Amino acid sequence: MPVEPKNPSASSRRASRKLTSDEDIELKRSRGEISCAECRKSKLGCDKQIPCGSCSRRGCSDICPNGIFTPGQTARSSNVPETQHLHRKIFEMGQRIRQLEDALATLQSNVSSEQHALLVEPLLSARPDPDGSSAQDKEDLKETLKSFGTLTIGNSGEHKYFGPSAGSEALLLAATVPTTEEPDPITSLGAAPDLLNRLASMTLMSGCAAGSDTFENAMNMLFAGLPPRLRAWSLCETYLEHFACHMQLVTRRDLIEDILTPIYNAKKEREDLACEPHTQISPHRFALLYLVFARGILADLTLPAYHADGETYHHYARAAMALRSFIDSPTVETVQAIVLMANYRSCAGERYTRDNVWALGSLGCKLAQSIGLHRDPGRWHMDERTVELRRRIFWEVYAADLFHSLALGRPPSIELSYVDCAFPTYDKEDYDAQYWNWKYKFMRDVFALVVKLTLAAAPPSYKAILELDRKVREMVLPPALNVFLRTENAQAYVTAGVYMKSYLLLSFRSFSMLFIHRSFFAQALLDHPENPLRSPYATSILATYRAASFVINSMVKHLERYPELFMRWWYVWTELFSAAIIVGSIATRAPSSSIASTALMELSLAVNLFERGAGVSERARTGLAILQKLKEKASLVLYQYHSSTNGGAPPPNSLILTSQEDGTDELALFGGQTSVLVSKTLPQTTSSWHRTNNLDAMAGLSVLSSLPSPLPSAWPDQGSFQDIHPSLVQYASLFPPTTLSTDITGHPAPNFEPHSLHQSTAGVEGKFHE
Repeated sequence: MPVEPKNPSASSRRASRKLTSDEDIELKRSRGEISCAECRKSKLGCDKQIPCGSCSRRGCSDICPNGIFTPGQTARSSNVPETQHLHRKIFEMGQRIRQLEDALATLQSNVSSEQHALLVEPLLSARPDPDGSSAQDKEDLKETLKSFGTLTIGNSGEHKYFGPSAGSEALLLAATVPTTEEPDPITSLGAAPDLLNRLASMTLMSGCAAGSDTFENAMNMLFAGLPPRLRAWSLCETYLEHFACHMQLVTRRDLIEDILTPIYNAKKEREDLACEPHTQISPHRFALLYLVFARGILADLTLPAYHADGETYHHYARAAMALRSFIDSPTVETVQAIVLMANYRSCAGERYTRDNVWALGSLGCKLAQSIGLHRDPGRWHMDERTVELRRRIFWEVYAADLFHSLALGRPPSIELSYVDCAFPTYDKEDYDAQYWNWKYKFMRDVFALVVKLTLAAAPPSYKAILELDRKVREMVLPPALNVFLRTENAQAYVTAGVYMKSYLLLSFRSFSMLFIHRSFFAQALLDHPENPLRSPYATSILATYRAASFVINSMVKHLERYPELFMRWWYVWTELFSAAIIVGSIATRAPSSSIASTALMELSLAVNLFERGAGVSERARTGLAILQKLKEKASLVLYQYHSSTNGGAPPPNSLILTSQEDGTDELALFGGQTSVLVSKTLPQTTSSWHRTNNLDAMAGLSVLSSLPSPLPSAWPDQGSFQDIHPSLVQYASLFPPTTLSTDITGHPAPNFEPHSLHQSTAGVEGKFHE
């Protein structure tokens, strides 16, 4: 039989001393005086922080400093099942408590006018939240991201700032290849008189005195440079059909009656030697007409993209602007010309930078304010046509300013608190009237808030972001304005202008969603690559992915219908590039989610579209180089991941990759996180021109043949919410249980529903789990 200890009390004291020693070690670990238990067990260097750096990197910060892994346990699974069970249980209990409280309140109201003792406020506030959110979760939602944007520094000390919403522009600049080549000379400018060349180079001069020799000589040259009347009419029609659907700077009546006809009548007077010229034309009206010609050239699909005639007319417009000081004596025509010049430069290729366009557009805003366009003209007893003109011009200037400011992440020039200008009114409520009213309303009520929250010096709370998300979703496009709801046969008879209008209104919502959520989308992927839906910002993952998927798949159809028209517009490539970065980031950073395969397919579609546009647009050419690298990286990451799940190499999370190799730097830059970028390509001179080309049909999805098919996209019921952040349950309840309306081949669903873009996140959640 076992030997009894001779001194039981001594053995008890030794055990007590040992227990005290263990407690002392735990206490020292809790104070950071010695290495944590896991680092000591694994023989790792410990920085004695709580949690320590080693545990944080290995994803086990929840057990630091006194816990250790047991056999079979992984860093990511130490307490996930218990947490999931508790979240579900808390959600069910919260729902049941509320039902009982409601029943008790109803019963109490039937027997007494006094409140029941169990329904007083202190007791109500003690109940669990229905979404299962913990206090820490609520604190997380109150936090803001430190997204201050990117400061780019050139070799010669040039500085350029891209705000938090300008991640796409920062990425494109970082990928631009430096060049020492000067711009190709525009041969048609050789025909411009020397006087006009000098005037065009001194646009900000104080002008010339009317009646002086310089003024009269320049005006004669401007008249002589006009195209034949028939060609002028053709360019005006092209402008009205292909461009006026974007901006209503000049209506058909204004263009024909007030600009084109008077100028050509004055030209005829000057050419008739027997007639004494008496019609006086403002130089800025001349500039406006030349800019209409220039913009018409860009939209003339019978000419190659960026035809030299467009720059010739733009050159003449600059000379006309210099004949009269637009700083000291601006007119409505001055504002129209400046803003239209900015728009021309935005679509004229790489000769003009985004900064050039933004600065010129901002100047147009200040000139508009200087002549009082921001104040409603109705109180000044002007004639009705002038009132409507001023209202229309102001809201077009305001909308253009918002777009360029958001694209570059810089403050807009017009603050609505100083504005009381009403929307323009229309004689009849036809398609055009509904279109312009919806556009201006969206700009004022929604898009302005997107810009304000996204670019504010104090970053917004996540609660404010979700509220803005709700505003965007509630601004539904009326069915009458959405041609994509019509049958294929009906769409065949839609003009290019009407088609572009429907596209533009739908893109307002997707563009807004991309910018609202992009910073939180990036943060969720960086913090939770194994499952982004566990992040407190899971809502941003769903909203951003759906918007990006919609942009890519719908653009496939648009480029099939009007390829040349869409490929010549800078906005198309900006929106498509942002969408491609988003789906590429999901495939690269979250390969364990089953949506990664679909995301890679959509990235391949975007790359094909950029390949198609690279021969036409420099922006597409620059973006293509970035997206091709992203596609290669995503394909490699998914291949490694699926190989590891079949018993091969370890998963990508265990591979040793630099921040550039795993896409962390690009994702942080795209999300607008604070960074300083050293660039050799900050322009000291203008860039070179480019040429055009076309492309074959889409291909290149063969790299996906070995990947598994995406899972069904039905939204699960409440009982199956597993391994997702509880805040997503409440967001999901806002949507009907539909599926993602995108065919896996990359083509959009037959109809573009105005509600489908953001009124259902159903298909996405199911795809994030395997």
